[in-house]
Amino acid sequence: MDKTYILPVPEEYQVLARELSKQSGKIYSKAVSFLKKMDKKGIKISRKTFDRYMEWWIHQKDFVLHSQSKQAAYQQAWTAYQATLRKLKKARKKGKDTSRIRLPYKNKKYNKVVFKESAIHLSDNVLTFSNKKGHKAIFLKGVMIKTAPKYAELIYHHSKKKYYLHVIVEVKEREIEKGKGVLAVDLGVIHPMVCFDGQRVLIYNGGVLNSKLRYRNKKIADIQQKLSLCQKGSKRFRKLEKAKRKVLRNVRNQIRDVLEKYTSHLIGYCVKNGIGTIVLGDLKGIRNGANHGKVANQKIHQWMFGRIAKRIEEKAKFAGIDVVYVKENGTSQVCPVCDSKNKPENRKYECRSCGFKYHRDGVGAINIYRKYTGEMLLVVGLLACPTGVRYKAHLCCPAEWNIHPAGKTA
Repeated sequence: MDKTYILPVPEEYQVLARELSKQSGKIYSKAVSFLKKMDKKGIKISRKTFDRYMEWWIHQKDFVLHSQSKQAAYQQAWTAYQATLRKLKKARKKGKDTSRIRLPYKNKKYNKVVFKESAIHLSDNVLTFSNKKGHKAIFLKGVMIKTAPKYAELIYHHSKKKYYLHVIVEVKEREIEKGKGVLAVDLGVIHPMVCFDGQRVLIYNGGVLNSKLRYRNKKIADIQQKLSLCQKGSKRFRKLEKAKRKVLRNVRNQIRDVLEKYTSHLIGYCVKNGIGTIVLGDLKGIRNGANHGKVANQKIHQWMFGRIAKRIEEKAKFAGIDVVYVKENGTSQVCPVCDSKNKPENRKYECRSCGFKYHRDGVGAINIYRKYTGEMLLVVGLLACPTGVRYKAHLCCPAEWNIHPAGKTA
């Protein structure tokens, strides 16, 4: 399986990385300009003709980039061009409006730099990313991987204001002795994950995650209100659009950080406690026909259960853990002790038949566990209080299941 690692480019190579990105942008822009010109003249060109023209043009210039990196730069423009043509063809076939579908037209001052396998070398824990013969290469020291990456991209991170290398490494699936335990996960709006392993309930606190969503909604609403008073294309309009993109980018990165740390912690918990199967509640179609009021509808449509489930699947596969889905209809309402139905009024579940009391989301996770295993939990009345996991910037995993090649743990 392929795994992507993000490695920081040392300070001494940041200027070189900027220059490489600028040259990649020039090649991409030239390709876009050429394709736009051909389209304007009504000339259809083949991939072979396009490649020949770009190779001829690049040969006239003095670029520092590796030959494969130059090819990858103009191939990006060709891929975008072909994708737009397919989109246009599909829209015309269905009789849809095509006025808003545009071929690639924007020039890029800076563009990502692609390093293919021939430009990447590994020797004595030092990764080398080569450029044109006779020019300076980028060296990353102390990289703990066994095989050289087969692909890498040099990308500028706006939040850190630095260049990073995204390297793709082919790794073998770990030969881990598969655990026999089962962990049920109830995905929720208020708490992103509530887990039960047959003995205790683990709640991943959603306070930080939900606060970031509320912040994003308020900031975007405020900017949109100001945009509605501006003339489209004016200086203030462009300034507000830029501010909007910045807010969205920052919050998107913060949300991703929360989800990555929570899902990694969950897999670490499974590895430590011998869990071999993760059971997730199947929530497909939950948004269909949702009409619970303006605020509740917004929360349901911003619920990232699909994204969380996908990351759990990907990380579980790497750790040798199976993931299965079960229907979770009514799991938050059925009493785990007497099977009677009770609709909870708040976050606390109370059974009117037997008096069982517990956390509402915890009851959901317990019932998902029961659905999969078919076990009757005779000691459910003696369950301990749920254990909470709160987000921290340096949230540590219960077990080291994934070592980062730069020395970090997942």
